[in-house]
Amino acid sequence: MRKFTWRQVAVTGALALVGAALGFFAARDGAGLLLPLPHKLHKLIPLAALPLVWLVVVGFHELGHLVGGWLTGGRFLLWVVGPGMIRRTPAGLKVAWNRNVNLAGGMAACLPLEPGRMTPRRAAVMILGGPVFSLVLVVAALGLAAGLVSLPEPVPLGRALAQHLAMSTAGLSLLIFGVTAFPGTAGGFKTDGKRVIDLLRGDHRSDQEAALLTLSTAGLAGVRPADYDPVVVARTVALGDGSLFDLYGHLTVYYHAADRGDWAAAQGHLDRVLAGEEKLVPFMRDTVRSEYAWLLATVGGVEAAGWARAWLDTAGRLDFDPATRLRAEAAVLAAEGKAAEAAAKAREGLHALEHRSLSPVKNQFAAEALAAIRDRAATG
Repeated sequence: MRKFTWRQVAVTGALALVGAALGFFAARDGAGLLLPLPHKLHKLIPLAALPLVWLVVVGFHELGHLVGGWLTGGRFLLWVVGPGMIRRTPAGLKVAWNRNVNLAGGMAACLPLEPGRMTPRRAAVMILGGPVFSLVLVVAALGLAAGLVSLPEPVPLGRALAQHLAMSTAGLSLLIFGVTAFPGTAGGFKTDGKRVIDLLRGDHRSDQEAALLTLSTAGLAGVRPADYDPVVVARTVALGDGSLFDLYGHLTVYYHAADRGDWAAAQGHLDRVLAGEEKLVPFMRDTVRSEYAWLLATVGGVEAAGWARAWLDTAGRLDFDPATRLRAEAAVLAAEGKAAEAAAKAREGLHALEHRSLSPVKNQFAAEALAAIRDRAATG
């Protein structure tokens, strides 16, 4: 069970008190700011529209991240809002359903694909774009609501409903701004405010995050993990403190070791990530467990097939990155001696790598691993 520090409990309690106070005053005084609705049943319409308003607010926040990234020379990679997702794959832009509940709150990425251009300041601009856009939406929605109030009477139903929706938009966007701008960590993600502070503080943590961004950008640009700059690799895992980004650093460097065939180092990095996996979002935990299954099956073969299958059975579907799960399944099937099934899974993984991966270029490490399983199964 995850343990919480007194500081985390105190911060959570303080935020809960602030939220309760805001909710109390909004309920007490906010009604006076709304145009009257002619019938009580009409009040259900703005309530029913809240999920749609929430999606608009979250989508606008994530759009801010994309604009911030574009302003610094970034290229669109990902936009997730609620049940929808647009991502860039080697086969081009793809629209798909988002089945990861923990990503329904929104995610976006627009990064430069030249590692030398991925500086902390450029990353900070992309990150801050979200809160800035949320604040802009607050001002715009309040301005619209005030404009609707200032129009002459009588007040038609359509105008009153529009003003209620504008106020809902302003309130939810203000909530998003507050939650994302406040420095903290929740659900395996750092808030925007926390990420910017950690990037720009100029200490060892800032250097580690900058190194991690550099490797991530290099991978998206098509650089093989084996070819990562060893100096940047060392900086990426220099913290060694088990923090969230230290775990992400070890996962990134795992691919560097695995692509070089340094199996002991690769397993060591995965062990470090697994030791702190309770801090990760569920789909990242599933990724790590899938990679562990692949590593055991690839290195241990028949002797490790049982252990590899056990690890694979603890991993989820990985809808966000199906090629990783399929690579693990293919390797485990091959270790179990099921050549035909392994080849079929490998072919399915190669297709997913082309059409359902989160990268504008094909991951050569993953592609070669899948092709090797397919070819061995065909000749075996």
